[in-house]
Amino acid sequence: MDNKEALQRLLRWKRAQIDPVELGWPQRSGRGRRSTGLSQAQVAQVLYVSERTYADLERGEMPSPAAEFLDNVAQALRMEERERTALYVYALGYEPPFPMDPLAGSSVAPAWQTAIERVSGQPCYANDVAWNVLAANDDFIRMFPQEPGKAARLPEQNLIRWMLLREDAREHHLVQWEKRWAEPVAAQLRTAVASHPDNKDLQQLDQEVNDDPVAGPIYRNHKVAYVHPDGDSRLMRHAGYVAPEGAEDRRDRCCEHHEVSQLGVVTMCAAQPFGSPGARFLFLVFEPSQRPVAA
Repeated sequence: MDNKEALQRLLRWKRAQIDPVELGWPQRSGRGRRSTGLSQAQVAQVLYVSERTYADLERGEMPSPAAEFLDNVAQALRMEERERTALYVYALGYEPPFPMDPLAGSSVAPAWQTAIERVSGQPCYANDVAWNVLAANDDFIRMFPQEPGKAARLPEQNLIRWMLLREDAREHHLVQWEKRWAEPVAAQLRTAVASHPDNKDLQQLDQEVNDDPVAGPIYRNHKVAYVHPDGDSRLMRHAGYVAPEGAEDRRDRCCEHHEVSQLGVVTMCAAQPFGSPGARFLFLVFEPSQRPVAA
């Protein structure tokens, strides 16, 4: 099956699922064959285009249809996110740059939360488009700086706020903070704000980071372009690291306010839950350093 045939079948199938009566057309009556669903002419009316224009799309004979037009078709035919993605792929040859639903990526399916919480021995978590932690396992929570005598917990629900604005991140646990962490993370935030202008959490972060006397100048410097951390390796201290049996314990204190931690390199393996465009799932692979690293 080529793209033209796939596009035709997708659009015909979606048209057949919508009763014209729901959109204000009268109930069909009289003799003769009655096709189910919307006709091409009715879809064209909903889209405020000529019947020929819509028919050209459905036949796969519209060269490079505009993204706005495809989004209007997806909305008119009540497509789900995955169906809209297929529409783009069949019509243009690539996936849509942004999800149709402005709330996409703000949550993950409950099964993701269960799966992440059951992972043991490997820090992992999922966050939404604004870096709010949606699910995390115990190994991830234990990575963060811990105060003596207190149970391990996330220092912030929002990871961007912690990485860019909190002293324990900047001064103690994210090593070589400005170059290794702040510059790429700030660039990620700029890209996310531009991609999701209606997201209130991102707008709040944009204001907080911009106004911060330390992170603000870095955030306003656009010399670094950065979208995602997949495959990146950065220096950090791991508060929950336990040396393998028989290995030398090289943990030490970064300061008197935190428990011992292990200096090392974390490599981020990032993926996206297909049902939550914009959300991210990350595995964190940590390797302890064998010798001190300059801060």
